[in-house]
Amino acid sequence: MSRDTRTRILVASLLLFNENGEPNTTTNDIADEVDISPGNLHYHFRKKSDLVDALLLEFQADAKRVLQPPESSQASLDDFWVFLHHLLELTASYRFLLRDMESLVVDYAKLGNALKHFARGLVASFELYLHALAAGGQIGLDSRDMRIVSRNLAVIALFSEKFDSLVDSSSTVDDSALRIAAAVLNVLRPYVTEEHSGHLAELATYYAA
Repeated sequence: MSRDTRTRILVASLLLFNENGEPNTTTNDIADEVDISPGNLHYHFRKKSDLVDALLLEFQADAKRVLQPPESSQASLDDFWVFLHHLLELTASYRFLLRDMESLVVDYAKLGNALKHFARGLVASFELYLHALAAGGQIGLDSRDMRIVSRNLAVIALFSEKFDSLVDSSSTVDDSALRIAAAVLNVLRPYVTEEHSGHLAELATYYAA
């Protein structure tokens, strides 16, 4: 039962952090969400920082699974599409980390290093996929441009949701995910070979707003 309570606390914390932001969520809010006493919550997590640390560990474990290199040296657009889908699920699930990044890295020292590592890993993963797509004849892109495009894709994936919330406060998580996916695929569009351009357009229809 104790472990079940701990899991429920983490689930509720992630939900409230994502909905309201970590700075706007108190441990009492979390206790109310789980329907336990503040004392019971503090038995499992003495401080809110302990909750953030625990969620950060879960994020890092999930990110490690997502940022796997392509299974083959040659990748298809479908392979890239699956990777993008898993990436957007990850960033949506832990969106408070990216949305509240500026304040969180000040309050939580571990988080800054973890997000820096994730950002670098994401750029590297995009670059590996671009190399594999080129090897598979899906895109035409030289190594120098791959580094630039990989960085641009990472910026879109990491910061577009925050931009969307800035320009349109009514934008939902799903709306933002659709726009991010469409933007990523649109960056690839000029480099996709003529033979595969139709398939890219087909994949893009899944993300039409």
